[in-house]
Amino acid sequence: MSLETFAAPRQRPANLHINTDFKINFENDDFLVVDKPAPLAVHPVGCYAELNLHSLLKKDPRWQDTQIRFVHRLDAETSGLVLAAKTPEAARFAGIEFLKGRVQKTYHALVFGEPAEKEGLIDLPLGNDLSSGFQTLRVLDREKGQESRTLYRVLWSEKNYSYLEIEPLTGRTHQIRAHLSLIGHPIVGDKIYIDAGIFKEYVLNGMDPAMLERLKLPRLALHASRLCLARYDFRSEAPDFFQALA
Repeated sequence: MSLETFAAPRQRPANLHINTDFKINFENDDFLVVDKPAPLAVHPVGCYAELNLHSLLKKDPRWQDTQIRFVHRLDAETSGLVLAAKTPEAARFAGIEFLKGRVQKTYHALVFGEPAEKEGLIDLPLGNDLSSGFQTLRVLDREKGQESRTLYRVLWSEKNYSYLEIEPLTGRTHQIRAHLSLIGHPIVGDKIYIDAGIFKEYVLNGMDPAMLERLKLPRLALHASRLCLARYDFRSEAPDFFQALA
């Protein structure tokens, strides 16, 4: 399958569930903070061309006349906090804060295995594997890759899994997912970085029992739980991923 074929708009498999139950974490005249469920894309793309967070907000009478501008994004299968600006001035302010690295983001994730170090810095440059058939598949690229740094801390481990608190110090696409996979502890439910072949099959045919047995969860066990911007400190409770495994 070529890159062009795989990146083209696709029909949604009949058994592909999209969670549209978003919640408002905070709102004022400048910003809207949404607690996004998973799986749900922020913008219209691929299987989410019709059902996505932006279109859901625009269809809601509360924001039909508001120019919603997302100042960052989350992967469709990552749940948690997404910040949107309601005015051009707020969008410029937030954009500068992100660009200057003054926005702190914290994530929680359930991963396979137990890292040898209870806390550490993953400092591995990331490039794109364009031969994979994906629009974005991040791989280690020590020669031309983008500087990418991720702090992690093991909160606790149980059986074959560990629960991590994560702070990305840079903002590369798929950074957390790729970094954890590169150190041998991919995130539970990651259809790309556990095995890229799983994602291709999932897009075409949806979830099946054999796929779920490898992934252990039907969704990515990654949640954006904290977002600090200027005087704001937004927080969201992460799902109990372990309970879903019981």
